[in-house]
Amino acid sequence: MGACAVDIEKGHRNLSVRYALNDRDGVHAILRDIHHLRSSRYERGDYAACDVLIDLAEAIERAGLTDREREALYYVYERELDTVETGKAMGISPQKAGLRVRNGLERIAKVYEIWNYGEEAA
Repeated sequence: MGACAVDIEKGHRNLSVRYALNDRDGVHAILRDIHHLRSSRYERGDYAACDVLIDLAEAIERAGLTDREREALYYVYERELDTVETGKAMGISPQKAGLRVRNGLERIAKVYEIWNYGEEAA
């Protein structure tokens, strides 16, 4: 039996480097790129993107987001609104909208931190 010439873990390693998901900035980065990841999953059959999206959905579910945090994240990352527009859509100030987004990102990042997501085994 010969060795496989295709590096099947390359996609996962690339995404792990790009998205350090155990902090707020990493979660922001993946949510910012969510439309690209979704299209990669379907257009290129990107299994690594599929895995990352499944884990993201589970992390969001386990994060215990409030309805308002979930709504703010939706407007910012799905609808691609800024905090001023998000605040208007939610009927709150841009500062409160930004706070809801930051709190939501931190809650999601905490789930990834608990999972030791992306950390290499020693």
